[in-house]
Amino acid sequence: MATLKPIPDSELFPELPLSGAKDFTQAPLELPANVQVFIKRPKISQCDVYKRHNVVHLLAQSFLEEARYLTGIVLSRHSHDLKNYLRGGVGNIDKKAFMNALESAIYQLQSFGWSHNDLNPTSVLVDDSEASCGMPVLIGFGSAGKIGSLLGTSWGMSGWIEGRIEDYTTSEKEHDIFALEKMRLWLDNPTFDDD
Repeated sequence: MATLKPIPDSELFPELPLSGAKDFTQAPLELPANVQVFIKRPKISQCDVYKRHNVVHLLAQSFLEEARYLTGIVLSRHSHDLKNYLRGGVGNIDKKAFMNALESAIYQLQSFGWSHNDLNPTSVLVDDSEASCGMPVLIGFGSAGKIGSLLGTSWGMSGWIEGRIEDYTTSEKEHDIFALEKMRLWLDNPTFDDD
C-alpha cells in the first residue's frame, strides 16, 4: 500500500474544451433514483500500459474523442455484452433476428456517413428485457469515425479485423461489413478465449 500513488485527474479526465463547450451537456449532479444508466469513465485500468509507452495523455484524449460522438444520448444499463451473455449461459438469442437488428444498427450508422470500426462481441450489449427478448445494443463508439477519416486513438480489436492492426488506420464501411460476417460465423460456434 505504501507504494501506491494517486493518478492526477489531469492524466485521466479531459478538460471541457472552451471552443467545444456548446457540443457537450453536463449531466445533473443527481440523477433520478429510478433511472438506471451506465456512466462511462476513462480506462483507469490501462494507465500503467499507457505510462510504459509514454502516452498517458491519450487516456483523456480518447475519452474526449468518444464523448464528441455521443451527444444527446442517454444509455440504458444492460448487464451483459454478447460474449459474457452467451459464455455465462444467461440466455439464448435468436441469431437471425439478432443479426438483422445488428446489421440495421450498423447500416443506419453508415447512412450518416460513419463507420463503427470496432464491432465484436464485447461492443454489443444484449437487451434481455421482456420487451426486447435478447436484441443487440451497439456500444463502443470510441473507434467510430466519418467514413474515409483517419482513426484516432482507438481502433478495431485484434482478431475481429481484416488484415493487420497497423494497417487499420482509416474509418471504412468494409471494417463493419467484415466484422458483421465474422459475428454471424462466431454466433454459430461462439468461443470465449481472450481474443
